[in-house]
Amino acid sequence: MSDGRDLTLSREQIIALLSELGRELDARGVRAQLFVVGGAAMALAYNMRRTTADVDGVFEPKAVVYEAARRVAARHSGLADDWLNDGVKGLLPPGNDREAKVILDVPGVTVSVPSPRYLLALKVQAARIDRDQDDIMFLAREAGAETADDVLAIAEQVIGSSRLLPKAQFLVQEMFAEPGHGGDGRDR
Repeated sequence: MSDGRDLTLSREQIIALLSELGRELDARGVRAQLFVVGGAAMALAYNMRRTTADVDGVFEPKAVVYEAARRVAARHSGLADDWLNDGVKGLLPPGNDREAKVILDVPGVTVSVPSPRYLLALKVQAARIDRDQDDIMFLAREAGAETADDVLAIAEQVIGSSRLLPKAQFLVQEMFAEPGHGGDGRDR
């Protein structure tokens, strides 16, 4: 790991860092729960070749985990202090993902990732044209969604229709537009 500005973490590196985090926590008699989303979740559970700049998620106990993550970062040249962060907490829907799966369970930490439906809804909600389209297509297949209506229905079930921005609806309709149907993506 070298330059923090260009640093990307592979699945193997994320697992190693989270395992090291677990050892830090375990040495202090703490057991943490992490729910990882975004690119790190994609790398851990769905796309083994995927890399990400950081690990986004929610975790408890927050202050202790942040302190341990900073100690881990200090041992790795180029790893930002905020390699593990909870900046996404305000974007997550209320309640838990009942279909989340545990991806790592080591002394000190249990790490879970969202189900394909939950992560699909988050990617749709973010609707970043430059970054989320491949993930949306992949997760739609994993969730059994074949049309724009299917994808939007999943997003609305998970995050709520009032939180789904028009840009997200437009992106999904464009992505799943059926040839010869005017590009609105709706089933006819």
